[in-house]
Amino acid sequence: MKKFLIFSLVFVLLFSGCLGGGIYEKYYAGDIRHFRGNLIEAEKINVYPNESAIKDILLNSEVYKIYIAFFPNETENSYYYASTFELTNKLGIIFRHKFQGNESIGIVNETDDSQCFIFYSIGKPKCFKSLPINSTDELIPTKIEPVILLLGPSHANKTAVTVEHSLIIVEGKDFSTDNRNYVDLDLSVDKILLVLMED
Repeated sequence: MKKFLIFSLVFVLLFSGCLGGGIYEKYYAGDIRHFRGNLIEAEKINVYPNESAIKDILLNSEVYKIYIAFFPNETENSYYYASTFELTNKLGIIFRHKFQGNESIGIVNETDDSQCFIFYSIGKPKCFKSLPINSTDELIPTKIEPVILLLGPSHANKTAVTVEHSLIIVEGKDFSTDNRNYVDLDLSVDKILLVLMED
């Protein structure tokens, strides 16, 4: 009986993340949300100048279209696509929770391939557009059309989030998965989402 209790305790600890397994989900807006990165590690990611700057840009009710930009790179593209999906999906949930509550929303695709969520309570859509770029000169972030720039190891020398006016730079310096099942970019993306999920 004693061996069974010890085995049960070890099993519970392993699967609750208490022995270093990490936490990959969070209860938010009435449901459990799953994340790509370990949320314990994501919480440690630095945000410059501060976390409020992220909220000021993305939770502005006037925001119309969010561009998610990246430098195409054969070895990094799949991570950019995954991060773009994660941002679009979770920001849609966050916007619905913040602006719409439990009321339904509409989803439409615009002619430029933007995906838009229609929030009837504020009478405006929130759109997302993936934007491969060759140079940052192509970026024109504004208050109503901010840009999230994803940078992987080919362009990043740190793992952090930096806010410059209406531009949010999301960096992940390492895409190796040695002894882990996420990359640094996942942590930086999840840091943004965790900040926005704060009430």
